[in-house]
Amino acid sequence: MTHEFKDATFTVADGIARFHMNRPDLLNALTDELRVDFSAMLDIVDADSSIRVLVLSGEGRAFSAGGNVKGMASREAASPAGFRDRVRTLHMWLKRLVDLRCPVIAKVDGLAFGGGFALALTADLVFASSAARFSAVFGRIGLIPDMALLYTLPRVVGRQRAKELMLTARSIDAKEAKALGIVLEVCEPEALDARVDSFAKGLTAGSTEAMALTKQLLNRAHDSDYDTMAELEANGQAMMVATDFHREAVRRFAAKETPLFNWDTMTNDD
Repeated sequence: MTHEFKDATFTVADGIARFHMNRPDLLNALTDELRVDFSAMLDIVDADSSIRVLVLSGEGRAFSAGGNVKGMASREAASPAGFRDRVRTLHMWLKRLVDLRCPVIAKVDGLAFGGGFALALTADLVFASSAARFSAVFGRIGLIPDMALLYTLPRVVGRQRAKELMLTARSIDAKEAKALGIVLEVCEPEALDARVDSFAKGLTAGSTEAMALTKQLLNRAHDSDYDTMAELEANGQAMMVATDFHREAVRRFAAKETPLFNWDTMTNDD
């Protein structure tokens, strides 16, 4: 059955899937409908091996402002049991996003607050416009960070800086976010779309098997010891040498033919 996206749009072209949150009136807050849209999108991406990259973005002046605070005022949502169930439920699709086989790019233009900040950090790569701002805003309404921000943020910025950002709930601009390692690149707003499209297109030329396994192993790196990672490397490399991509890449190298994947060439401005 085809899913009818309600609070987002979803398109696929040339190996790139684009999931665009589309509730600018709510600053792309994570409504119930948007959560369903995320889950349905992941079903599609998981089932379509032609999708090589996923790009997340938001309509209007926010990537996402996170939780729908107005909705929290309802009796059911405001109860402890209601909050617990909602957080547990969102992790059912959020963990799938983290573990997605293909690279995920967050394109942040505007606010990425609370759950929106957390959502950006579930991506493998974050590109931001100079108008972007990030905040672990939860403390402003007496909540703790959720949507795995307690897991992802200290792994990006270190425990002490994560504590400072979470305890103060202050917002940071794109320049500071880049300095902290939260953002990979900062572009002017008018250049952001083209830069992300170019980067995503470049990634589509790589080995799907190698990229998927690289992601999987990197996601385990901070929680594993040296010996575990060394064994995973050995097992993974044994799998990769048997792939068609590797065999063809080696053949082309030996024959001095055009490489299957040459990032330096693909990113030349000329």
